[in-house]
Amino acid sequence: MIHVHSGKEVALGFPSPDVYFLPEFGRVASIADDGDWVLLEDHEGAWQVPLIVRTLVDGTKDAISPLYTGIFASPSLSHQQVRRAWSETVDCLRARDVISVVLRQSPFLPQVPDLLPDLPELLSIASGRPTVLLQPTDAESAWNDLVGTCRTRVRKALKNGYTGNIRPATGQDLQPHGDFRRLYEQTMQRIDAVPLYFFSDDYYEALLEGLGPNLLLAEVRDQAGNVGASALILRDEHCLHYHLTGSNPDDARMGVNNLMLWTATQHAIEQGIHQFHLGGGNSPYDSLFHFKHTFGGRELKYGISGQIIDHDRYQAQTRQRAVACDVTADALMELNFFPAYRAGTVTAGAVTAGAVTAGAVRT
Repeated sequence: MIHVHSGKEVALGFPSPDVYFLPEFGRVASIADDGDWVLLEDHEGAWQVPLIVRTLVDGTKDAISPLYTGIFASPSLSHQQVRRAWSETVDCLRARDVISVVLRQSPFLPQVPDLLPDLPELLSIASGRPTVLLQPTDAESAWNDLVGTCRTRVRKALKNGYTGNIRPATGQDLQPHGDFRRLYEQTMQRIDAVPLYFFSDDYYEALLEGLGPNLLLAEVRDQAGNVGASALILRDEHCLHYHLTGSNPDDARMGVNNLMLWTATQHAIEQGIHQFHLGGGNSPYDSLFHFKHTFGGRELKYGISGQIIDHDRYQAQTRQRAVACDVTADALMELNFFPAYRAGTVTAGAVTAGAVTAGAVRT
């Protein structure tokens, strides 16, 4: 039987699989995705589905999972138990008036699309998205895993007097004009990032309140003490997770980003943590992904899936969105976004995929 936990409730007598499944991180994700965090679980936590449930204008609801979660299905569950739990999860969502769900899957944990590939109603939105996982065991082998250009850039930063440090983040670090916020937001502006990559004060406050000492700040400073690169890193029992980062362009040319990640790798080794998840790029195999891959490690893959829970209400929402965009429902569907009713803006009378509503995902 599916049990539903919501809000800041911590009623689970078992550990979360990783930091992304924590209720505390769910609260952070709910602010970014403008909804309410819930956890659907069964089998004493062997089945966990964290979701952000969002309410549409007419009271209809849909859901999206926090980043790198999807569904945790413990290897202890049989194929039959997984199938039943998935069916009961869909029934639970339907009973809560959720008409569609997007699952942003974990690259680390067994996922329903892999365990039950014969589910025709589960739409594959994206597959094979790459992400980088370092597995450092000692400083020497970790250093040798770096490609030559990466080692050269670390040496360049050190030679020019830069120093790296990693410590627990503080409230002052996350203030609007603090070094981290300044560098991160300037970086997002420089790369013309979409609005969903800019976070509110509430987001940062919830992140610090929820994770506490497990929210780390990595910094690289020049000889005068000025911060040239800064990043937030999440920590759980087994892994560090590279979360948000920014740097000054002039300092970046001196190798500060390389030094920052190398400093974090060394910290993981010192703490006995032998996994450091760097994530992927803004798109598969872009320059950001290739930068991260210069640190070595393994390339993991994950996918994004979606399911329509209530077909009639899904179609009604899509028709309403099409009317708002002054196009046909078919034209909206041709944009290949899921859910279709969150796609599209109108430019010169034509519907485009240009400013997609948060939560829609290209299929």
